[in-house]
Amino acid sequence: MILLQYWFIMETLGIAAIFAFFLLRVLRSVKRNRANPIAPPQTLGGRVGFGLLYILRIIAVGLGTFLAIALFVMVERSIYLFITETRPAPSEVSIPADLPFEVEEVTFEGGDNLRMAGWQVPSQNGATIILLHGYGGNRTAMLWHAKRLVSAGYGVLMYDERASGESEGTYRSYSWEDPRDVQGAMRYIKTEADEDERIGIAGCSIGGQIALQSAAYYPEIEAVWADGPGTVTARDLPPPKDPIVALVVVGNHLLDWLFEIGLDIEAPAPLIEIIGRISPRPIMLVGGGQPHPLLGSESELMVPHYAHYAGSNAQTWIIPEAYHCDGPVHRPEEYAERMVKFFDAAFGITR
Repeated sequence: MILLQYWFIMETLGIAAIFAFFLLRVLRSVKRNRANPIAPPQTLGGRVGFGLLYILRIIAVGLGTFLAIALFVMVERSIYLFITETRPAPSEVSIPADLPFEVEEVTFEGGDNLRMAGWQVPSQNGATIILLHGYGGNRTAMLWHAKRLVSAGYGVLMYDERASGESEGTYRSYSWEDPRDVQGAMRYIKTEADEDERIGIAGCSIGGQIALQSAAYYPEIEAVWADGPGTVTARDLPPPKDPIVALVVVGNHLLDWLFEIGLDIEAPAPLIEIIGRISPRPIMLVGGGQPHPLLGSESELMVPHYAHYAGSNAQTWIIPEAYHCDGPVHRPEEYAERMVKFFDAAFGITR
């Protein structure tokens, strides 16, 4: 889209126009006061009050300028995100030459009769883990997890989410419609493996959020590993801690509205309303301790927030040096060990 190529230029021009508007008003006010000067008060109290009023006017102009720019950025950023976050993210996917295990290229029917493309590895222990990548990526993003799970005897089914990688779809819906594809993945596993095959799910970022949604909807999923799960809707966000975060929350509500209107779909229930349905099935919520711009770290935001609504079946693991879904980079051995032990405990597998 040509418009997106010039979006940041238009954004800059919009901010400059708002700033210029307020600056011109200030200059006009100064010019008017010079032409018609007001005699300063003669008393000390009057001069102090006059000075305070002048300072308050300056502060008011500054706050007004800031709020106007902030509201403009919030609205135009929401529109920009809607355009970019709903566009398909196709990519070619090939099996890495150095992959230490064999995968079978598979397709299955997801929601809305979409063809989902993925890789499957049969299980050696009667349990298969569905692996879900982050937003706009493809199945290769979950190869690290697949290697550790396969080496522990688990089967894996990793696939490209709708309108991503090599899977079908005319738009992405920020996970609103993705749980139906997980249901298709479950049907495929039960058909191709064994009706008694047990199923777990693991995901990163938006994949972690889809994993939690899916477990809430489908009791066949016996355990959930969610690393850096995002929000389903703005209602999932915790109460804002400062005015900047409050604007971000308002912007997310606007973005939800744009998704509903622009895609003509109904917003799903927020995760905080449905995550409790997963109980007593185990959940592992993983997050980074390094802060995100403006919002803070996952250790302060979504991980404890979701754990509160999930209940006692939810465990949390904060990786202090991690930022978002990069725990395997910082603590590969510990991450692999914890993930395998989590699923082993869930499925009653002893080693």
